[in-house]
This record gives sequence, C-alpha cells and structure tokens, in this order.
Amino acid sequence: MSYSMAGGAHLPPRGSSGNHKKAVIITAVLLSLGVAAALGVVVSGAIYSIVRTADELDETRATSAAASAAESLRSQMAGTVRDNAFWDEAYRQLGSPTRDAWLIENWGFSTLDHPLYDMALVIGPDDKPLLHYRHGKAMRVQPGEFFDSSLARIVERARAADGLQGDVHAEFIGTVHGPAVIGAARIRPFIQGIPPPNPYILIFEKDLDAKTINETARKFNLRGLQLTDSRVDSTVAVPIRDVDGSTVGFLSLPSEKSGARSYERVRLLIFGAAAILLLLIIGIGMIGLLSVRSLAKEEARARRSSLHDHLTGVLNRPGLSEYVENLASDVSSSAMIGLCLVDIDGFKAINDLWGQTIGDQLLGAVAARLTKDLPVGTTISRLDGDEFAIVSVDAAGKVAHLQSAVSEAFAEPFTIGRREIEISVSVGVTEAVLSRANFHNLLRQAEMALHQAKHGSAGVTVVFHPDFEAELSEQAKLEQQLIDALDRRELKVAFQPVVDAGNGDLCGVEALARWNSKTGPIAPDIFIPLAERAGLIGILGSQILEEAIVQGSHWPGLQIAVNVSPVQLRNRYFAGGLKATLDKFAFEPHRLTIELTEGVLISDADQAKRSISEIKALGIKVALDDFGSGFASIGSLRQFRFDRVKLDKSLVANIEHDAKAAAVLDATVKLVNALGVPVTVEGIENRYQADFARDAGSHQLQGYWFSKPLSKEELNERFLRRDRLREFRVGGYDTVAR
Repeated sequence: MSYSMAGGAHLPPRGSSGNHKKAVIITAVLLSLGVAAALGVVVSGAIYSIVRTADELDETRATSAAASAAESLRSQMAGTVRDNAFWDEAYRQLGSPTRDAWLIENWGFSTLDHPLYDMALVIGPDDKPLLHYRHGKAMRVQPGEFFDSSLARIVERARAADGLQGDVHAEFIGTVHGPAVIGAARIRPFIQGIPPPNPYILIFEKDLDAKTINETARKFNLRGLQLTDSRVDSTVAVPIRDVDGSTVGFLSLPSEKSGARSYERVRLLIFGAAAILLLLIIGIGMIGLLSVRSLAKEEARARRSSLHDHLTGVLNRPGLSEYVENLASDVSSSAMIGLCLVDIDGFKAINDLWGQTIGDQLLGAVAARLTKDLPVGTTISRLDGDEFAIVSVDAAGKVAHLQSAVSEAFAEPFTIGRREIEISVSVGVTEAVLSRANFHNLLRQAEMALHQAKHGSAGVTVVFHPDFEAELSEQAKLEQQLIDALDRRELKVAFQPVVDAGNGDLCGVEALARWNSKTGPIAPDIFIPLAERAGLIGILGSQILEEAIVQGSHWPGLQIAVNVSPVQLRNRYFAGGLKATLDKFAFEPHRLTIELTEGVLISDADQAKRSISEIKALGIKVALDDFGSGFASIGSLRQFRFDRVKLDKSLVANIEHDAKAAAVLDATVKLVNALGVPVTVEGIENRYQADFARDAGSHQLQGYWFSKPLSKEELNERFLRRDRLREFRVGGYDTVAR
C-alpha cells in the first residue's frame, strides 16, 4: 500500500496536463489561423494587383493598337495624296485646255470605286473648287457645307507648305456624314528644276464608315473595333482629333479585362485556401508563371505577325528592314550584303486566267521554294504583290552565286492543284559593304535594276550600275520634252502607202507618229513606250488619230489605218472617244481601221474582246498587226473576228534565200485566207517579195519597195494629184514610186 502511495506522489495532476495540450493545440490553431489570415491578405492583395496590372496592360495594348490604327488611316491618306499631288502630268494639266476633263478622268471618276478615297476635291488659288466629285459624281454642295470649319485650316496649311516632306497634310475631320480622314497637298511637279507650282490644292477624303473601320480592324487584328461619337462603357476609346485639336469621334475597342476573367476562374480555389494553403500558394505561383509565359508568347506572336507576310509566312517589308539593320551587330563589318528583287513576269495574267486563289497559292509556293532551295543564310521577304526580296550576306564578299540560285529555283514549273504553272522572273540585283549599307538605299538601287530588267524580255536579271540613276534622270528629261511637245502639238503624222496586190493601186495609208524634237528625230520605239509609262499615250494617240482623220477627210475613198496601244484599248472610254472624233470631222467609220498588236490579246483577253466589239459596232474595222512575230494563234483570229490580218515583216525578210521561210509565208497567207480574213504583207522591199506575196494570196502589200512613210504633202504630190494617170495609182510593179 505504502509503495503505491509513494509512487503516486510523483505523477502530474490530471487537469493540468489536458489544459497544456489544449493550449498548445489552441495556440497552434490560432497561430495557423493568423498565418493563414495574413497570408490570405497578402495573397489577395497580390492577386488584386495582378488582376489590375493585367487589365491595365490590356487597356494599354488596346489603346496603343487603336491609336496605331488611327495613325495608319492618316498615314495611308497622306501617302495617297502625295502619290497623286506630286505628279508632273497633274501639274502640267493645271495650265492645259484639257484641265477639267483630265481632272475628272483621273480623280473624279475614280471616286466611284477607289479603295482609298471617296471624294476628290481640287481647290484653285481663288478658293473655288475646280473639281468636287464624290462616289463618281459631281457634288452640288460647296465644300464648306460638307466639311466642318477645320477644312479652312487644312487648306491654309497645305497652301503655305514649301518643303517636300511637309507638303502633305492628313487629318481627321467632321462631315455631314460623320467623321472622315482627309489629306491635302499642293499639286506640284515631281521632277526637280521645274518652276514652283501654282497654289492648287488636291484634297482626298475617305469616310470612316463601317467598311473602312472593318478593314482597319482586320488589318490590325482588332476584334470589335468601332467608331463612336463618345466614350462607351466597357470599352477602350481613343479620341480622333481634327487639325484644331477638337474631338470628332472615338475609335473604341471592347475592354478584354483578361485579369478579371482570370480571377473569376480561380476564385473558388482562393476560398478553399484555408484547407489547402500550401497547394494554393503553389497554384498561385504556377498561375502567375503561366500567365507571364502566356503573355510573353502572345507578344512574341504579335511581333512575328507584324514582321511577317500573312500569305507566305516570310518576312514583310518592315521585317526585312529590321533584319538588315540588325545584321551589322551579328556579322563582320567587311562582309558584303546582296539584295535581289524578284518580280514574277505576267503574274496579273495568271490571276486573271485562274483567279486570285490560284495566284495566292502560287505566291506561297514561290516563297516555299525560295526558302527551301536558296543557300543557307539567305533571307526571303515578300515586299508587295508578286515582288520578293532576297538578302544574302557573305563574309568573303561573293554574292554573285545568288543570281544563279534564283534562276535555278524557277527552272521547274510549280504544281498548284492539278495545274503546272511555268513562270519566269525579272530580277534586279545590288550589293554593298555591310558596314556602309543602308536598307532604303539598297532597295532603291535594286528597284532601279529591276526597272531595267522589266523593260527587257522576260526572265532577265540586271545588276545595278550607277549609270542607272543618270538614265532615269535622262528619261525624266525626255518625258518632260514629250509633255512639252504634246502641248505644242509637235508630233506629226507620216503616211505609208498600202497598195492593192492585184493591180498596184493605192488603196490605203497607215498613219504613223513621228517626233522631230529640237535635238533631232526621236524614234517611235523610244517615245511610244515612254508615253505609255508616263500616262501620256491617251493624249498622244488622240492627237495622231485626229490629225490622220483630218487629213483623211481630204482624200475621199482612201482607207486610213491607225495603230492603237494596248494601254489605250484598256481605257473604257476609248470607243466613245473614237466616235466623238469621227462625228467631229464627219469621217466615214468604214474608212478607218484600228490596228492592234497581239499584246492587247495577251494582257487582258476579256477586256480586249469587249473593246473590239465596241469599236466594230461603230462601223470601224479592226486589224491584227504584226501577226507571226509572237504568240497570237489561229484561235485568236477566230475569237476576235478581225477584219484584216497584217503579217509581220519578219515573215517576208528572207524568202529569197530561205526556202523554209518562203514556205512559212505561203502557208501563213493561205491559212489566214482559209479563215476568210484578208491579208496584208508588210515589209516588202523588192520585186521578188512583192510577186511572191501576191501569188501566195495576199490582198494588200506595204513596204519600202512601194514607198517609205511620207508627209501629207509628199503623199499628195507623189500619188494623189489628179493630173496623174489614175488617182491613187502607185503604178504596179513596173513603175514603182520610190
């Protein structure tokens, strides 16, 4: 007993042990709750900060994107106005009798369906509109009634500008239809050395309508972009201001609130943090990490999209510019950089023949093949349309091999679906030392070389030479001389006789343009292409046609043939102009023949067919000129139903010495005759050729054997005097007038 009592005296009291454990448990629980509460506050604050920061970043990106879209609209309008206002022909036309018609033709009618402007306005020095067209029609309201009061400041700034870089002013403006973007600039010549321009102001206006806003949204990938009159709740709005700083509208984007949406997805997890505190902390950390990674990937994708072509996946123009500028830090400064500009020959014809979808697939196939086949280290870019740029850097300074590599890449046809498409390319090449290279200078030089290549035959490669700049300057001077010559009507018409193959009678003449400038005669194969490039072929053709018809009116019964450029035929008003000229001089339509080359048929067959039908409907004959020198087929003769076919002089040139050439000429004449189409053989230079062509079945003959091209006075004196034995009589083959 005593032992038990003694042992029991050393045990702790039962109540104190339970309280201690309870206190420890309570303390641990309270401490855990305190830590959890504090951690919850910290975590909640961090989450709130993340949500707010994400929303702010989202709004900042949206604001920046909307502002960039607004600036793009303004910059695009500035570029459009600059391209049209800095135009030698436009400046020249301001003082021309044809000014009003020219303004309507080039700017007024184009407002009907032009993608970059809806209104064209030309304001004279007296602030009165010379041209005021909108959607293809003349406007009856005054500009001040259509635009708000800021128009006056825009015109004032454009008129006061005196530097090329500051001459174009593009702003937003209020109109009776709502906000619009407007551009204004003084109409001035592009070529240096021409006297300062008169203060005529060209103004283009583009409505900020739903179509324009949707196109801008698509271009910048701005889903939900809209134009509003005021700020709208739950949107990010960027004000667009006019030249006075007044707000004319807002570009609004839906507020994505990506942070708030992320918070909604994890809110239940936050409420369960007390039970799974550690897991929650890890989860929050993972969410943060994933959010940062997702944002980084999104930014990388956006940057890649802005620097790459969406159709082909290769670099675009800004991407290539940045690539070249960054090369200097990665490559030896002594390395050479080579730039090739590659332009697909006849790409428009491919689009017209098979459609834009096939054309786009072909562009993608071209980019893929260039990327695959060109040497390692070569960078591919699609600059615009069917033009690609290729950059190669070689430390040894050898970039010439790139030219052969490009040629090999296009040696094989491209397979698009079931089609095999063979294409050729024109290539312009330039190179420079990388340390001294400037992307824009390289591009300009390559464009000069490409310009030279495209004026040769298809598939030509041209390397830039400093002389090209001098050549372009000379071309500009010659173009101005042509403008002045057309203003003074210096170009004259020569008439080459066409004789009846059976009896040698004069049955017609071909009217040919001739230019005797102050420095001497200039060949037609020089000034005709120049007129086409400069947009002067319409005026030149009208002058030649008018003079030919005027003179032909003095030669009753004589057929008059006039050559027409493919550029003229593409003008939808060409047939109407022909009729107006014939009516003006009371000239019989059946006496006029329009001669076309096969280039008209190849460039746009559908348009050519429509234009030829309109011409023939007037009673005018249409002849195919230079048949046998290119790709025109018998099918073309059937399809277009020509009234006459003129065989190219190359078919008759060697028939005296080449039996095969003689057989080809004989077969061609008989083949065309079999289709029921009369034949004229050109280039007759001797008696043998004349007899052979006549015996083969030719109906008419033309060439130096009968006469060179003559002035109207020479033609009258030599062939058309009434005191001759027979009017219009050349004299057969025995009394040739040479």
